[in-house]
Amino acid sequence: MSPWTLHARRALAALAAAALTVVALLAVDAAPAQAVRPPGIPSTSTAQSELNGLTVAAESHGSSYDRDLFPHWVSVGGGCTARQYVLKRDGSNVVTGSDCQPDSGSWQSDFDNVWTSTVSNATIDHVVALSEAWASGAWSWTTAQRQAFANDINSPQLWIATTSANSSKSDYDPAEWMPSNASVRCDYVKAWIHVKSLYDLTVDSAEKSALQSHLTNYCGSSGGTPTGCTGAKTTAAAVPEGTPLNSTISLSCTGSASSSSSVSVNVTHPYSGDIAIALVAPDGSTYTLKAASSSTTANVNATYTANLSSESRSGTWTLRVTDTYSGGSSGTLNSWSLAI
Repeated sequence: MSPWTLHARRALAALAAAALTVVALLAVDAAPAQAVRPPGIPSTSTAQSELNGLTVAAESHGSSYDRDLFPHWVSVGGGCTARQYVLKRDGSNVVTGSDCQPDSGSWQSDFDNVWTSTVSNATIDHVVALSEAWASGAWSWTTAQRQAFANDINSPQLWIATTSANSSKSDYDPAEWMPSNASVRCDYVKAWIHVKSLYDLTVDSAEKSALQSHLTNYCGSSGGTPTGCTGAKTTAAAVPEGTPLNSTISLSCTGSASSSSSVSVNVTHPYSGDIAIALVAPDGSTYTLKAASSSTTANVNATYTANLSSESRSGTWTLRVTDTYSGGSSGTLNSWSLAI
């Protein structure tokens, strides 16, 4: 019996088991007091072992991919689709109707650390995108196997994500895209590795190299201390007109910062061009991340790369956000994070 067959049977059996138990699960309000991540995220040491076992191969059959080859969202029991089940499972204070569709609640998109109370904005992302799976081996699966993969509620394959985060991620692999929320990157990488291992999917060489780098930087290879240094601020603060808003994150890390450090910023403002953003290092050195411009598009939700190799990582880092135009339009710094 092939390894895939063993894994596929486990996934299909788990889906069937969920169908038998989901009615009981939904009979009570089991919504978490705070946001939760999907089940099955492995330990760092397990993820490292799984990564070592992945087969490296170039992607193939990409031109024959069709999303309809992965039937979703299918019922997992009790009249609930996999999407509805995940919204109930990982949301907060979720109220569902008789059709299992959430009528109200709140959901956190871990990828960009944004909360939403609009059901339509709480999309369900396949951590390993369907097209990525297809090109990594799913082209040879049966329809039943692809259905099990696309509706797997028992592994860390299905994550809640805002529409914008889902669109930003698209079908990219971790060599091409990582969540702007640095605090979730360790679990994201471990989830990606685990799903690929569970379904015997291949990785290309760039993907495997990036996975190893991210696992070491954000988790610590084999369970050790991460070599990366990250921090996040999720308390929203108003951005006054004309006067800089200074938001701080204190880090305690050894060594110097990276030449490819990243700073992710989420600002709500009707005119993104009015906003100027800079990072101030512990020694007072200032690095411009975004200059003011004439852009009239709304909001800033971006990750900036900065060469901070001359800076010590330890100390208080300051994000300076300035609304450069006094015209009555207010803004809010929703969150920011840095990985140095």
